[in-house]
Amino acid sequence: MATGARSVVAAGDIGLVVTGDGNQFQFVASPQRVATSNYRYQVESLAAAEFRGRSQELARMAEFCTAREDADSAEGAYWRWLAPAWAGKTALMAEFVMEPPAGVDVVSFFITSRLNRQNDREAYCEVVHRQFYALLGEEEPAVTEHTREESLLAAMDRTAALCESRGRRLVLVVDGLDEDCGVLAGPGSHSIAALLPRSPRHGMRVIVAGRPHPPIPDDVAHAHPL
Repeated sequence: MATGARSVVAAGDIGLVVTGDGNQFQFVASPQRVATSNYRYQVESLAAAEFRGRSQELARMAEFCTAREDADSAEGAYWRWLAPAWAGKTALMAEFVMEPPAGVDVVSFFITSRLNRQNDREAYCEVVHRQFYALLGEEEPAVTEHTREESLLAAMDRTAALCESRGRRLVLVVDGLDEDCGVLAGPGSHSIAALLPRSPRHGMRVIVAGRPHPPIPDDVAHAHPL
């Protein structure tokens, strides 16, 4: 701003600076950059080349996500698939994410060591946080390692409320809970499962998938629906 500036008059993204000597300078503020997520490409890389024969399971998930009545409890907001290795869990989850039911907005994360750094809590926070802000239509705020988890949870709640206000439903899909390196690292580690909402609000639903073992990590609260 010029020396001796006396006032700034702003209207939208256009402002007017009036300096002490009477000169006027118009400026245009930078528009807000809405967050965008390209995670769909990651999901496509994990999807089955030819997906078929799972229509019944997809229909059951669709019914769970689109039922109009609110869940009676936190447990009622969760759907958990448990199956051994190579049962097709990831292919099923990917198909659901790529082709969600009408009226459903899906945010997803696929925990896997097959892709670089996609199996820890830090990756989950970054990827899911961006998807929430893309749905909110807002610029993604800067976060640090100390604030990213609280920012994620706040964004989740706001996104669920926005979906509800639009007559839609937010569904969080997390595949591969058993592959989370936070589960395997031993005492002092922190899991992705512990970040899943204990009491989803605004009609939100959560679908998770994984193998029966290892069991739910120790850092997940005892009262958690999982």
